[in-house]
Amino acid sequence: MLNSVKRIALATTVSLAALSTAAVASEDIIFSEINVTAVMGAAENANALDVFPEIVTDLEQAIASRVSTGSDASLPTIKIDIRQISLNGNPMLTSLEGFNEISGVVAITDDNNSIGAQSFAVNIAAYPADQIVPEGFVAVPPSQDDFYDAMIEGFADTVAQRIDTIHVN
Repeated sequence: MLNSVKRIALATTVSLAALSTAAVASEDIIFSEINVTAVMGAAENANALDVFPEIVTDLEQAIASRVSTGSDASLPTIKIDIRQISLNGNPMLTSLEGFNEISGVVAITDDNNSIGAQSFAVNIAAYPADQIVPEGFVAVPPSQDDFYDAMIEGFADTVAQRIDTIHVN
């Protein structure tokens, strides 16, 4: 029991640190566009967009709340391609089960070359604190009632954290 409490406390501490870092993400870079697409055609039986049709819009809004945006079309852009949404690796979802893994690729493009073109993968997994998280995934510990928000927020926080490490030339 004590070990479970320690794991939960550690997971909570890591999550809070991630959230506080994301709150101050990249005040120096202003983006003209945030475009999220979800093309999961390679995954057979993938139905996440049918079960969660609002996920692209929700993710765009979550990221927009964490970065600065402007109307100048010459500013850098953020393009995200969601490639997998699954429950324990299974792309066939039901609304009752939800999902606990979301993966995508983020591309930062800049026509003015003030930050250059950059891309990186984002893999988010929600697992109980006592469960081993797959290698390469960032864990976010949601409750059963808020898994969807935790996955969206975790993805957006990770994007904002990575953007915060980009330096303007």
